[in-house]
Amino acid sequence: MSTQETFLYNADESFTLINACYAITEQYRMILSDIGKENNLSENEMLVLVHLALNPEACTQKKLQATNLHLSVSSICRMVESLRKKGYLTTTLDENDRRSWIIHLEEQGVRLADVFRASLHQRLDDIFSEIPGFDLDKLVATMSRASSAAHAHPYPMRQTAL
Repeated sequence: MSTQETFLYNADESFTLINACYAITEQYRMILSDIGKENNLSENEMLVLVHLALNPEACTQKKLQATNLHLSVSSICRMVESLRKKGYLTTTLDENDRRSWIIHLEEQGVRLADVFRASLHQRLDDIFSEIPGFDLDKLVATMSRASSAAHAHPYPMRQTAL
């Protein structure tokens, strides 16, 4: 028996679940990276592009950061500017707040986000196709509820003694 099989056999269910989530996250990152390389974009540029496509209400850099995009404000600013120069999006000054820029995905950005979405969906279908009767839509709905619950009830930080 391999080390991987031993680990999964002896592991607590919660660790198995976390391991599976990690593996799926790695697939997500690999697709971001591969499609990014094909289009001369960094993984972070792809991440910003995908977040804009998935969150159309995130039309400013501040709102974009609030979508759980794990990049600093300055990184997001650099990625938005780079994507603008490459023709994936445009920015216009927000008339209600002259300090903010409204971000609009251009057709090229929408197409690339759609390619990413289709590639990810295909990869997930491939991963889960070996499970008889598996329903990807039900998994997505369940994981969405789990994510919302986790964000609503964050694990409290431990206090350390001095």
